[in-house]
Amino acid sequence: MNFRWNLILGVIALALSAWFYSLNQEDGSLANLIKKPDSPEYIGQKMETTIFSPTGQKQYIAKSDKVEYYSEDGHTDFFNPMVFVLDDSASDKSKQNETDLHQSWKLTAAKATLTKDNMLNLSGRVVAQSLLPESRLQRIESERATVNLKTQDITSNTEVKINGQNFVSSGLKLDGNLKQQVATLKEQVKTHYEINK
Repeated sequence: MNFRWNLILGVIALALSAWFYSLNQEDGSLANLIKKPDSPEYIGQKMETTIFSPTGQKQYIAKSDKVEYYSEDGHTDFFNPMVFVLDDSASDKSKQNETDLHQSWKLTAAKATLTKDNMLNLSGRVVAQSLLPESRLQRIESERATVNLKTQDITSNTEVKINGQNFVSSGLKLDGNLKQQVATLKEQVKTHYEINK
């Protein structure tokens, strides 16, 4: 009789242990639904984003094959981005409207990361192409560059090539401003001028 009770209690304990074990197993389908801390808040394909200033003025337009937004630190990753910087150089800002704005620069790269303080870090085949025919700077090429989208300052610590009106320059570092169409190259600077007669 004692043996039977031990056997019955043993079977019940074994069944409860198996049930408890099955409750603690991760369900693969549910685990895929839970967002991991280092994963993006959202992912978009073939997106176009328009960014406005606090006063409601368009600042830039970004197009990308893929966009990933991370809410933890507020940065956004763009894959194969094309960013159009808008020129707001109208003489009277109070009378300026959206039709006065035009695209002044096109920025392209393999990847870009936009921080919440409007710093655009570009990497891989970076090209800044002026869309204004009268611009002194026409094209800037590098492997990495950072553009402050508020001030339009551009910097690079990798080899840079600049094409301008009647000149081509290269150097190892760059500091400049797209809006003012100025660029300062540093270290091993070489410049070739084309003289028009």
